[in-house]
Amino acid sequence: MFQKGFFLRFGKLSSFLALDVLLSLSANLSFFSLYLNEKIRPTLFLFYLSSVWALYLADHLWDAKREKEPLSERGAFYLRFRFAIVSSLILSSFVSLFIGISFEFSFLWNHLPYLLSFVLFFVLIVTKLSPIPKEILVSGFYTLGVLLPFSLFGGSDPIVWIFFLHVFANVLLTYNTDREFDEQQRTFTLIQYGKPKTIKTFVHWLLGIGTSFLLWAWIFQNHSGGFLIGMGISYFWLGVCSLQKEKGIGFKSLCELSYLPMFLPQIIFFFSLLP
Repeated sequence: MFQKGFFLRFGKLSSFLALDVLLSLSANLSFFSLYLNEKIRPTLFLFYLSSVWALYLADHLWDAKREKEPLSERGAFYLRFRFAIVSSLILSSFVSLFIGISFEFSFLWNHLPYLLSFVLFFVLIVTKLSPIPKEILVSGFYTLGVLLPFSLFGGSDPIVWIFFLHVFANVLLTYNTDREFDEQQRTFTLIQYGKPKTIKTFVHWLLGIGTSFLLWAWIFQNHSGGFLIGMGISYFWLGVCSLQKEKGIGFKSLCELSYLPMFLPQIIFFFSLLP
């Protein structure tokens, strides 16, 4: 009973503070770093983590302030611990700015068009003026953001599109649970055009297409088995997640952690170096 309650509280805290997002981001960066055989600088890695954490904390805090009674569990948590949340937000923002200016300024300058377009669409989403549904923007910018540190990135690589389809399916699943809040806030989303069951069916189609691409890459292209297996398990994880009836924080965290198998190539590589 104690263990169940402890893990439930730990899981909620991890989801509320977006720690599951940071863990998944680490898995994504690790995967493509090894796949493209390019090491990611520690300062750039820390810049990514601090920036994403600040963005998620700010987004969750903003959502909490916009919620109406009765508040969601996450909204109540953010308002109750507002001082600690704001302090963490300020700290992560400061770390991000310091590292970005002091160590990664050339990286930011070289990718200035991406950063400006991200800021533009972020403002359009906040002001409810975006001409593109939120799910597409989030999936596209997340995929590009993960790939930006690697100069050998090629848009024609099937692994990139397989990864994007997974991200898109994940975003649709998690946003499907927030449809009432998005409708109240009049946010332009894809889920408003379909019922929850329809969105799930579409997600299954996306996962099916991605799995077909994976099989094609395994049969016709020379990819290491570790990368295909890691991506395949991620697809299987998200597929199992999509079949769950339970909603809420546990469901969203389970979907977010579907990226964890992308650590598999690094684990295989580590053990291959052992005597």
